[in-house]
Amino acid sequence: MLAVLLHVLIVVFLVFGFDWSKIHKPATPNANVVQAHTVDAKQLDQAKEKERAIEREKQRKEALKRKQAEEKKRQQLEQKRIAKQKAERQKQEAERKRQAQLKKEREAKEAKRKAEEKRLAVVEAKRKAEAKRKAEAEAKRKAELEKKRKAELEARRKAEAKRKAEAAAQAERERALQEQLAAEQNSREIDRYVAVIKQQIERNWLKPGQAGKELSCIVQVRLIPGGDVVPGGVSIVSSSGNPAFDRSVETAVYKAAPLQVPSGPLFESFRTLRLKFKPSS
Repeated sequence: MLAVLLHVLIVVFLVFGFDWSKIHKPATPNANVVQAHTVDAKQLDQAKEKERAIEREKQRKEALKRKQAEEKKRQQLEQKRIAKQKAERQKQEAERKRQAQLKKEREAKEAKRKAEEKRLAVVEAKRKAEAKRKAEAEAKRKAELEKKRKAELEARRKAEAKRKAEAAAQAERERALQEQLAAEQNSREIDRYVAVIKQQIERNWLKPGQAGKELSCIVQVRLIPGGDVVPGGVSIVSSSGNPAFDRSVETAVYKAAPLQVPSGPLFESFRTLRLKFKPSS
């Protein structure tokens, strides 16, 4: 292809660069031949020079083209690198934004969770405070009811104790009165029986003829129910100083037996009986 192109250029140069006016100038044959040879050599050198120039231009263009291609390729690679860096930066920025969004969401979620925990803590604290208040109020109410119940029980107990004390005092007064009445009645009965017994003994008493009116003795008689005298149960506990007088009293007691004594509990006052005798009685 280069050879064909070179020949075409030579032909064009010869056709258009040749001075045709020189052909029509008269010249001698030798001169024309020398001149023709000189022209042909010069033209050939010019054609070669042009061919070389064309080749150089071609090489220059090809080098420029290669350089442009390389530059374009470099630019494309640079653009790709820049695009890749841009894409990487965009990817990193997108990842950063995504992470920032995730962080924001996590922080929002954590803040929401903490707010909910705080709200629940406040609700729980309020619930506990209300429960505590209710428990304290209930405890206070129960304590007041218990205090009131105890006070009522204590009042009833005191009233009952007072009533019982009054009843016991009344019963004691009545018992004492009854005992007093019974004692008085028993005393009267005892006095009556003692008088009867004494009269019974005196009816059987043979007083010594020489007994003075100033004489007296106290005899102790031990009796069993029914009025019989315990054997050996008569003794002088306070002598008159006159043995005959004392023995006459003892004899009268034995002779009067059985003595008239009461039955039942009243007899206990007659188990051991002391009687005073004197001639003037």
